[in-house]
Amino acid sequence: MKRPDFDSIKTYEEFKKYRWYRDELSDICKAHGLLFVGSEKKLNKVIEAYFNGVKIPPRRNWYTNAVLSSFVNENGVLMVFTLGIFAVSLVFTVIGLINRIRCTDDVYYVPHLAFGITGLIFSWIGIQTDQDLEVIKSFFPFCGDKRFTRAQVDEQANAENAKYLRDVGVFLAPDMLIGVSAGVAAVAYEDISSLQVIQHWHTRRKGSKYSGHYEDYYTYNIVVGTNRSKYIVLSESMQDAENSAKIIHNHCLLHNPKVEYIKMKKSPMAPDDSPKEIVSGNGVVYAVEKAVKEQHLTPVNIDDDLKKRFTGFHRNKALVLIPESLLVALIAAVFLYLCIMFLYRVGVGFFLLACLLFPFYAVYNFFSVLGSIRKDDTEFYSGILVHRSEKGYVIKGLDFHVFGYIKKLKPDDEPDIGDKVILARFKDEFSLISDKQII
Repeated sequence: MKRPDFDSIKTYEEFKKYRWYRDELSDICKAHGLLFVGSEKKLNKVIEAYFNGVKIPPRRNWYTNAVLSSFVNENGVLMVFTLGIFAVSLVFTVIGLINRIRCTDDVYYVPHLAFGITGLIFSWIGIQTDQDLEVIKSFFPFCGDKRFTRAQVDEQANAENAKYLRDVGVFLAPDMLIGVSAGVAAVAYEDISSLQVIQHWHTRRKGSKYSGHYEDYYTYNIVVGTNRSKYIVLSESMQDAENSAKIIHNHCLLHNPKVEYIKMKKSPMAPDDSPKEIVSGNGVVYAVEKAVKEQHLTPVNIDDDLKKRFTGFHRNKALVLIPESLLVALIAAVFLYLCIMFLYRVGVGFFLLACLLFPFYAVYNFFSVLGSIRKDDTEFYSGILVHRSEKGYVIKGLDFHVFGYIKKLKPDDEPDIGDKVILARFKDEFSLISDKQII
């Protein structure tokens, strides 16, 4: 039996005809500002009361807006319990300290301090793990230079023209930005001076709790700077928030043209994704061959002078590697000598032996490059540029690879989307070169 939309159901008897899972019941309650935490049986009771004209609000009924209310209630499941433990433990700790200072009894203060400090530790862990601290702070929303009450934030979030960016948890309200994913925060547009995304590196266990494998992941904070140099974390997201931050920035400019967008600050642990002159490997070789078969790329001939400059770039690159490798080998040899003669650590020095082989590889690579130049192991293709970003250029038919220009062979004018570009191959390395001298 096909279920109708919940809002089209008129009675609880009709509602009971259909099967509803607990998550669906919870989502229905969230959307209608009802209590949404509890068992399936309890949520059914809440919905039954709703059909009877009685609204059972969430436990922390601070906001009427469904999104704000959901954040407060979802991220503070044990808040009352942990705050109770914290308060009792704090009282016991203070009593223990007073008795210890007064020296009324050598033993009397011990159980008070033991229970109090243990309780404080457990309540602190509970507050951190259950995000209760952010919920507590949401009682008095984070604000910029201008302060707002919960009622004002709630009213702005409920405004008819307020837009909610779900992926980062930010409201584009009429008079302010409202963040809900890192504690409820509200900043007036006229207070905003800058907007920036900050990337943070984390690690977590992969698999079961007994697994010894860990994986890296990143979170992205959208941070708003105010005119008085106050910084507010507006959002915390598990996905790259840069595009959303640019949408927010464009919206801010409508209200305050002085808002500056600052380039994303990346974690030092983040992999290097800066533009590269050369893309190499079997993957790109296969992708290019496929693009040629599908006629996205067309083989072309280029001017001899441009070709000579292109092969000369690769020859010089291989030649420069020789003195660089000699320097690395010299430094490694010095450290190896120190390890053996003074630290008596042959095992540590063993790893430096690989560096001593770098010059041999550099010489081999140089002669290999000369051989490829002699064999004319080069190809040139004409393709259409379909995307351009800070990381490089994407060519039609090669959607999964980003290419860069060899700086000395880059055209004077920046190519636009739809322009033809030349993709050049040397051995299994691909790069872009100037398109001005095609035969």
